[in-house]
Amino acid sequence: MDKKWAYLNDIEGCEVIGLYTLHALIEIVYLKEGKPKSLTINFHVAGGSLGYFEFFKFDSIPLPPAKMPYSPSEMFTKILHVNLYATVGEHERFEELEFVCEKGSYLFFFSEDEEEAHYAKIEKDKKPSLPQVKRSEESLPKELFSVDFFKENLAFALLAHGEQKTPHGLPYSMHLLSVASEVINALYMEPLSFDENNVAIACALLHDVNEDTTTQITKESFLAGNSEVIAKGVQALTKDKTLPSKEAQMRDSLERLKKRQNCVALVKLADRITNLGVPPKHWDKAKKQKYLEEAKLILSELGYAHYYLAHKLHEKIEAYPLYM
Repeated sequence: MDKKWAYLNDIEGCEVIGLYTLHALIEIVYLKEGKPKSLTINFHVAGGSLGYFEFFKFDSIPLPPAKMPYSPSEMFTKILHVNLYATVGEHERFEELEFVCEKGSYLFFFSEDEEEAHYAKIEKDKKPSLPQVKRSEESLPKELFSVDFFKENLAFALLAHGEQKTPHGLPYSMHLLSVASEVINALYMEPLSFDENNVAIACALLHDVNEDTTTQITKESFLAGNSEVIAKGVQALTKDKTLPSKEAQMRDSLERLKKRQNCVALVKLADRITNLGVPPKHWDKAKKQKYLEEAKLILSELGYAHYYLAHKLHEKIEAYPLYM
């Protein structure tokens, strides 16, 4: 979803409780109906033979744990109004964004100083230099997730996995849809934002592509949704087969997942819930025990990502000895 005014209208009138930065990204954490929400602003620059563009992209996906508090974060209090400014030509677009707060107005703009290490700038009481954009009465979706995104990412996964089968001899789509179903059910019980839900479901559908197929997902892949967050999520969910043991591969993947957003990490919980069903017939007791211990490790490392899924994985772990 990329409807600017839907995000800007949602934050207007809300109290800000946190401000963070990572690279050219700014995350504003605000309270909406007593619950924290995130507006992440991407200062996006693109240029080439077709023109030059400086504009904002918005989503509701929190920045990963590497984010840093933006200083001074106390400058943002309650956001009274939001104004968007832009000039648009056939081969160019420039934007500025103004937050009018209780303690002054703050302009988000793109620095023209080539000496600056960072072109994403915020300045108090700076006057906008571009024409104001007429407000649009858009609002964030009420749906849990995008069905269109689901179908597009499922099609991508099915083409990548081809004729692959599960250990039980079923089409691999059975596993992908089982993991996605666990995620959707959990998000119904304990929702995240619309954008986070779409990332989680996409990662569930695509989580084995890099590891088990010849297709490699990158941020340039034609994915539905926030392709960069999804691609980094799939990469974190992918074991590094160059490491010397399965134990090392699992621990490495878990460490990388802890550096991603919760909407990515929770997919690992759903994947293991799915896999703690009836084990393949050729597994001996030692293999089953090892798989159970691995599940306990996943729960201990990633259980924070989603309470409902963590509780369900705990129940699966408790029941698994029936298969031993």
